[in-house]
Amino acid sequence: MYIVDNIKPSSEGIEDTKKDIDFEYFDSYYELHKKFIQPLDIKIDISKFEHEIEKYHSLFRTWDQNRPHLPRYGISLVNDDGDINKKIDLGCAVFDHRNKNLPVEKHLHERLFKVKTEVLSSLDSLRPLDVIGEFMLRSNILLWHKGASFLPHLDTFPKLSSNLRLWGVNDVKNYVFRTADGDCMVNVEPGRIYLIDTTKFHYAKALENWIYTFFLALDNTDACYQKLKELLIE
Repeated sequence: MYIVDNIKPSSEGIEDTKKDIDFEYFDSYYELHKKFIQPLDIKIDISKFEHEIEKYHSLFRTWDQNRPHLPRYGISLVNDDGDINKKIDLGCAVFDHRNKNLPVEKHLHERLFKVKTEVLSSLDSLRPLDVIGEFMLRSNILLWHKGASFLPHLDTFPKLSSNLRLWGVNDVKNYVFRTADGDCMVNVEPGRIYLIDTTKFHYAKALENWIYTFFLALDNTDACYQKLKELLIE
């Protein structure tokens, strides 16, 4: 930070290709995310899902070490190696919490997790997700009981280095989901998968037990953008 002798405009051309790409991606991101929550033509049969997921109840794990007193559990649909039986599954980790204690080159991020688990592969009720399967990064089924919550936070950024987020829930009457724009649960359907804009602060709370949410990350490739545009209902 220093004083310069000359602050007049330069006659030389200024090229900043990288930043031009950043501007273009920012614009394309918000072209796609016109609202915080937008329905997709993907819907899971919740009755069937709730029955099928029971066989994996013994493999759900606590949602990492952040606020571990809350009844928050998860199981991976996509993680780093497809294994849901190992002692520690970083696919169910709270990345920003863990990254505070890791050097930058070892930071956890969604693109490190690209291998589908048997949960995603074997449950017939999850076949509607096949239409986005090639784009899926770290993804989970979250199971909350009454009192579980996520504090206000951001998940993503409108940058090429980030990812896209999809979401859905089984019990729309007993789940609170809000942003600064207001209630996100208006007209939400059980089992419907939604494109959500987690570059905006949001929070969630469970009002009853056995609340399942579909917590899905997608790669932000051009092909993925095109597929989501095709799947958008409105």
